[in-house]
Amino acid sequence: MDNLEKEKLNVATKTKIGSVTLKNTATINDVGNLKIAKVLTASAKVVVDNITPLNAEVKFDGVVEYDLLVVLENNEIVPLTQKSNFSHSFENSTITPDSLVIICSNLLECNNVSNTGDITYSTLTNFDIYIVKTNSDLTCAEKREDIFVKESEITYNSLLGKVCYDANVNFELQKDNKISKILYATNTAHIKSVIPSTDYFVASGDVISCIVFQDEDGLIKSCTKETSFAEEVEFKGINKDSNIQARVITKEATIVENTDKNVFTFDIPIRIVAQIFTKNTLNCVVDAYSLQNEVNLTTTSFQDNEFFSTRSAEENILTNFTLNDSMQPIDKILAITPINISLANQIVKDGEILLEGLATINIIYYFEDDDSNNILNSIDVEVPYSLSLSVPEIKESDDVSSFITLGDINIKNKRGKELEILAEAKINFDYVKENVSAITTELTLGDEKLPKDFAMELYLAKEGQTLWDIAKELNISTADLIKQNANLTLPIKEGEKIVAYNGRQAEFD
Repeated sequence: MDNLEKEKLNVATKTKIGSVTLKNTATINDVGNLKIAKVLTASAKVVVDNITPLNAEVKFDGVVEYDLLVVLENNEIVPLTQKSNFSHSFENSTITPDSLVIICSNLLECNNVSNTGDITYSTLTNFDIYIVKTNSDLTCAEKREDIFVKESEITYNSLLGKVCYDANVNFELQKDNKISKILYATNTAHIKSVIPSTDYFVASGDVISCIVFQDEDGLIKSCTKETSFAEEVEFKGINKDSNIQARVITKEATIVENTDKNVFTFDIPIRIVAQIFTKNTLNCVVDAYSLQNEVNLTTTSFQDNEFFSTRSAEENILTNFTLNDSMQPIDKILAITPINISLANQIVKDGEILLEGLATINIIYYFEDDDSNNILNSIDVEVPYSLSLSVPEIKESDDVSSFITLGDINIKNKRGKELEILAEAKINFDYVKENVSAITTELTLGDEKLPKDFAMELYLAKEGQTLWDIAKELNISTADLIKQNANLTLPIKEGEKIVAYNGRQAEFD
């Protein structure tokens, strides 16, 4: 028995293979000879720098950047940055050195864990680990001269590749009576759209900068600045039907006081990491027959993921918060900074994505002591949230990956103890639909057919039959069937009379 020639498919699948939670600590040093009297605000950012897949494990490392605004013992307010490296090895039998491993970080907590002496901060970060695999073992049987085959077009998705693209986002703030000194700045980024084109894609979005500053009177204030970006990322093979799943992160920013222009210049590095998937079509054999032999078809099922590009959404978090008795009442809010928004739970339903977690917001404020002095203080407010995204095409079985950042925040102070908080949540999500497809991977010739002992057949077409169906049943080529039935109408109607003259000679398509 002879095998047909085969054409290979490269079918991509994306699977979450596990999660790991890591703790990181950093000791914050005093500034020169001056001790830190108070920490006004502190935040952390997790950056994964290197991912190295090996046999049955993946090693990854990176850095946690701790950014603080502190009051020194001489009452000077200064920013501090401390970096702490991390590395980890995650074991999984499906990982090979040529695997594409994707690691998505979600900062769960950032806390001051100091007892006495040094100031020490600790983070707890969850890392979700995905693997994109390519099934190159699938082959599609192809037609040959002595077998009639029926083909149908199938669609499947392949991994085109991964890209890591670095860029810079810049903006200026006027140095005037409103902003005389920059004290502290945190930056996050959000993707609004990913649009593919021929051999490139455009990733656009916003960098959200929260800036704490002093005015000419020395008062602490804050503002939020959103700066748009649109980066054209080249990658060979992309087309308008490609699907691109991307994340954008910010790295440590540079702030320069430009006295010539009387401005502060912000230079914020961003990194776009994307996986690119392309749709492929291929004509595959779905049926076959031979005039001389039986034909055996081997059909193979396989997992075929359908990938969807990263999308964005914006939702508001509205809540009320009451200070407990141990917290100093708020007489005047000075500055508001986002610390973190963690995603604790994600529930996918048909047509809906539910996201639950905790947003942490820092408030720097004055309270009045018994001697009517304004005392500088700060608190971290934890705001639970539950958001619902309407995505009509989402199914419960889809694998969804979400990422959230905080945008603008507004707080109303009521009677010093009650706060009305309105915070903007910026959400990115992408998803994968898991499908099961099948192709004919092998055709073999079986037993020889016995010749018919009559010269002609009269056949009545059944409902829904095609020319192929009838030709196969009568064991004749479609070309001969048409020749022998000059008045045949296409498509064939139910009950139509068809004549077939038997013979072992045939013209093959």
